[in-house]
Amino acid sequence: MRTILRVATVDDDPNIHTTIKQMCKESPYVEIVYSYTDPEKFLTDAPLLDFDLCTLDIQMPGIEGTAVAQVLNGKPVIFITGSDDRFRDALNLSPIDIVPKPILKDRLYKAIEKAYTALAGKKEYELFNVAESNKKVKIRLGDILLVSTDEVDPRHKQVWLRNGETYTLMNYRLDDLVEHSPTLIQVNRAELVSLEAVHEVERDLITLKGVKAENGKPMQITLSPSFKKKFMDKMFYS
Repeated sequence: MRTILRVATVDDDPNIHTTIKQMCKESPYVEIVYSYTDPEKFLTDAPLLDFDLCTLDIQMPGIEGTAVAQVLNGKPVIFITGSDDRFRDALNLSPIDIVPKPILKDRLYKAIEKAYTALAGKKEYELFNVAESNKKVKIRLGDILLVSTDEVDPRHKQVWLRNGETYTLMNYRLDDLVEHSPTLIQVNRAELVSLEAVHEVERDLITLKGVKAENGKPMQITLSPSFKKKFMDKMFYS
């Protein structure tokens, strides 16, 4: 990952582009390289554009920002919104952050720093020793949806991947996995979850998408009080 993130901004209000550009001039983390007031034009051009992060207005004429985000092939997004109407829809897409309008400089900077921390300097792949093989297995860190500490041997960690595969990683610490993965966050003493796998949060219970329990239903895991604030901050709940 480059040391400065290249950003594409998409908003039908030209004043928002001016605001974001002015605010980002002093940021050491990003540079605005593309600006679009027409989301459909942006989608046409996007495959040919070189950018690391996209700021997207949620409510735009023609096509909403949430729909744009879904066809960006996992490109990281910061949503900008002047309304709470689509907040849940936006949250389900696991963006880096959601920044309310009118945009405050400190709030935008917080989102940018979160993006930089998540994207810069992170490994994309890692070779793991797994119990299922006498060879190392190459795993894309962004594909890990859930990590659970082995009950028999706490040194080992069971992981669920996006493609449905599971592995038992031998002799790995939760802290090491969090450090190198852009999406994993600890939710209790024994488990990590990918922000992309979070479907619902109700009190102290997290319902996952993409990970099934033995009964075939979406898996649920406990959110411990000592990890709740950090988790909520990263998932941008107030």
